This record gives sequence, C-alpha cells and structure tokens, in this order.
Amino acid sequence: MYPKIWVQGFLPTINDERQTYVCRDCGREGMLLRFGSDEERTRFAEESRETAKLAAVPEDPPRATDAIPILAIDAVPVLEVRGVEAIPIHRTKVVDIRWTDRRLQRGGYRVDVEAYWEAVGGPRYNAGRLYVLDVAGINHGKPNFDALRAVAKRTMMLLDLGAEDPEDVMDGYMVDVDAVVVGTKGLASLVQFEEIRAISEGVLPCVDFADGVVWSDLSREDRDLAVVAAKLHEIGFEDLAVMDLARLGTFSGPDPRLVSQVQGLDFEIFFGGGIREEDAPTLREKGIPHALVDPFTPVIRALLPAKEKPTPADAVPAPRPTRDVRGTPAPG
Repeated sequence: MYPKIWVQGFLPTINDERQTYVCRDCGREGMLLRFGSDEERTRFAEESRETAKLAAVPEDPPRATDAIPILAIDAVPVLEVRGVEAIPIHRTKVVDIRWTDRRLQRGGYRVDVEAYWEAVGGPRYNAGRLYVLDVAGINHGKPNFDALRAVAKRTMMLLDLGAEDPEDVMDGYMVDVDAVVVGTKGLASLVQFEEIRAISEGVLPCVDFADGVVWSDLSREDRDLAVVAAKLHEIGFEDLAVMDLARLGTFSGPDPRLVSQVQGLDFEIFFGGGIREEDAPTLREKGIPHALVDPFTPVIRALLPAKEKPTPADAVPAPRPTRDVRGTPAPG
C-alpha cells in the first residue's frame, strides 16, 4: 500500500490529517490499523468476520411482498372499567377484532394509529398498502373520516367503511383510497352490488364468510360461495375479496376447505381471516395472490415500540369451538 497523494493549494502533499492509504492490489482506500502482535491482528480479523455474519442475518422473519396487513380502527373510550365505557371521551385506536354475534367486536388490544403504521409501514415490514376496517362505520354507519384521511396520506388503502349504497362508496373515495371495499355482511341483495358497480368500476366486492356467505339480517340471498361469486362475475367484477370472519383475528392460518373453494374462482383474489405472514407464499402457490394478514400478528407485535406493545391478558386469541380446528394452516 502507499499513502494517498492529493493536491491542496499549489503544493502536492500527503493527506496527513486523515492518514489515508491506498491498496496497490484492489485500489481500496482506508486508514492503517497498528497491532501490538500478530495474535492481536488475528483476533481482530476473526471478530470482524463474526460481526459481518451477524449483520447479514435478518432480524425478523422475511415478509411476503404480497401480504397486506389488516388495520382495524375504532373509537375507543379513554377510560373503560371491565369493558364498560367510564368516560364518554373517545380516541381512535388500532384494535384487534373478532366476528361475534354477527358483528365485528373489538378485543383487548389498543395501539395508536401512528405507532401501528410505523411498525407495518417501516423498512422492516414495508407494507405497500393496507386493508382498513372502520369498525364504527361497519357497525354503526359512522366512519371516522379524520383517521381514515390520516392513514390515506401515508399509503395506498383498501377501505371497508360499511358501504351499503353508491353514496357510501362516493364518501369512501373522498378519503382518496385505492379502492372501496363493499362487503356482503352489510348488504341484503346482489342488486345493491349492481347499483354500486354502475357508478364505479374500482369497487372491491368482499364475500364475508362464516359457515356460508354472510348477508345482512334481512337478506334472502344465496349463501353458497360459488353461486354468489358467479353472480358477482356476471355483474362485471374482476377482483374479489373473501374474508373468513370465523377465523379473523385468530392467527390460526387459512381454512383449507375455504381455500379449496376459492381456488377455482375466476377472480384476482384477496383472501383474509386468520392469515399470518408465513401463509402468504402457500396461498400464492394455490393461485391466491393477495393475503390479508390479521391485525397484531406476532411479527407485527414484535415491531411495535415497547411502550406501545399491547399486553392485556384478554387480548390473546383463545380457541373457540367451531367446526374448524384452530391453529391448523392449509397444507402446503
């Protein structure tokens, strides 16, 4: 190696301040390190190699690029006593959800929207878009537009705000979303899908499923998934979301029987309900390109700041008696 020569003013001098040297073999530049013995130099080289190996190991499980996190937001009372509202002051939070008594019910997790977005939108998870469930909009017809606009400023968003007619859909587009999701759980008839399709081709229909297609209480529509999907295709929809409400929020993996039903549908499919990040590649292999990942999966919880980590005991998903065995993912 030789000292790097550089020009300063009118006299060529050696860069004594930085002690920069150049390797004659590879041309790389750097500072000299001086060791007291050959053993010290060998030990330094070994430690450097170990440090490089650790830096090359990812800190988190690799996330499938086609996994779309579900972000459920709700207006939560500032103070609750055993689940009962104690103070009538609310703040919008990201919550976990379950399908109970024919409606979405929030669980015990409470995290600020900003903190949740930093976890899933940051470089370690790097979500390209979100599937947003506005719980108040779906259950009560009162979407939280301020919170939705704040999320829409950060990322592309598929938004389910409980739309039931064309006016609701237009309200959703006022938030500047990628697509408004219209779920069967809030509709009584396929005619409503026809009316909505007539005003916008960007709507994403969602077949909500729990032992059959879930419609509103007054509906007499067919509950067979294949029949409903075929009619939606006739209406003109090319994309379709299928949400397994029975598994939503359980992290139990996809229901193999429902996956087999969805595989044959002639749509670009978005599939959710119990989905974890590791399920996305298997779904993709089965022809289901978009995995809608449950809120608060273990991977997402690990990325939340310590002060924001949700830890209430009642927030841990517990198995419930159904026809499915919880925790059994679809076979590879």
